[in-house]
Amino acid sequence: MLRALDRSITRRLGRTLSAQGYAQLVTLAVQLALVPVLLRAWGTSLYGAWLVLSAVPFYLSFSDFGLTFVAKNAMVMAVAGGRRDEALRIFHTVFALLCALLPPLLMGSAALILLFDPDMLPGLAGVAPGTARAALLLLALSMAAYQLFLLVCAGIRAENRPASEVTWAATARLGEGAAIAGAALAGGGLVAAAAAMVAIRLLFLFAAYRWLRGTAGWLALGWRAADRATASALWRPALAYMAMPVGHALLLQGPVLVAGSLLGAGATVAFATTRTVVRLGTAAINMINNSVVSEYAALHGKGARAAASVLFRWHVGATLVATFCYAAAIILLAPAAVALLTHDAVRVAAPFLLWLVLAVVAEMIWSALFSPSAAINRHARLAIGFAALALAGVGAAWLLAPRYGLSGVAGALAAAHLAMVALCLFTGRRRHG
Repeated sequence: MLRALDRSITRRLGRTLSAQGYAQLVTLAVQLALVPVLLRAWGTSLYGAWLVLSAVPFYLSFSDFGLTFVAKNAMVMAVAGGRRDEALRIFHTVFALLCALLPPLLMGSAALILLFDPDMLPGLAGVAPGTARAALLLLALSMAAYQLFLLVCAGIRAENRPASEVTWAATARLGEGAAIAGAALAGGGLVAAAAAMVAIRLLFLFAAYRWLRGTAGWLALGWRAADRATASALWRPALAYMAMPVGHALLLQGPVLVAGSLLGAGATVAFATTRTVVRLGTAAINMINNSVVSEYAALHGKGARAAASVLFRWHVGATLVATFCYAAAIILLAPAAVALLTHDAVRVAAPFLLWLVLAVVAEMIWSALFSPSAAINRHARLAIGFAALALAGVGAAWLLAPRYGLSGVAGALAAAHLAMVALCLFTGRRRHG
């Protein structure tokens, strides 16, 4: 099936998959390396305080309301269709919206931070109030700079360069990790680490933008071409897309809270550890999904429906093969892996494991089915449906847990993801029917 696609597409997919692999390695390396480095430099107490502080301004990562996600898709479609003026209008409109949204959000954050009492949060004992506030202000600034970096990445993808976009983002993540580690090893504390993070994010923002200007000279930051009609067209899919992280948060954190509230600490550890092991394969599926999104957008922009259908069959076929092979392997290996990770403190029961694997298999499948709709910004119904199904899944877990234990929680999770598979299939048939 893949041979039916243009060779330029297959080559680009190969480069993008390689870039996604690099990004996964960077993420893993940063996560694994920072823990021992920061523990050695700071000790447990200060490292714990860093984790708490760095999580507080996380809300700013949603401050663009999904605009950069829909913008990159819309820009790829516009450029592929030969409409650079439309792509520039989208770029300028999102930049103007960010310029309008970020300053009041930053000022509001600064006001709250200055009023913030570190003793209110567990884990900040021993951290001077001034230090905590300064670190939080810098971290908030870092998150704001990241929104502008995402817009530059949208510009990089505009001419269907997803591999370059992923490489820039991953290298920036590597630079941030190295900067934080360097600041800590040099004897700096929380403020020094946060300042290093801001400096690196600003550096990569300017470096990526310079590279973008050299590659696509027609695409420059500004608001000259911004207009209300474009903003209005972007808002609906952007806000709808925000339902996706809400749904994922519900299905990731909700079952853990249900297990902890109704089944006790031991059940919570068993559920969280087993799910972590079972979900390891989702990274590979996400690599495939993230690699094809730009291609779907470009083909849609060109009006190449036949090529898009071929790509979709390849995408879903590869996902099904990879998913079922992974499911068979994880069913065999998960019990031993969980026992090893917990030093035999957790034993995985068969019904619970099978329900959990089914949930992950269904999630992998629907994420592939969802990708074409997301790529062309026609995801509103699916995104809102996912959030509703996630909420229903958590509610079902609460009802089933007292009678069926962890199997009931995992079964509710599986039902939510299977329902999402059905919703994606139904929506896809209506779209192509």
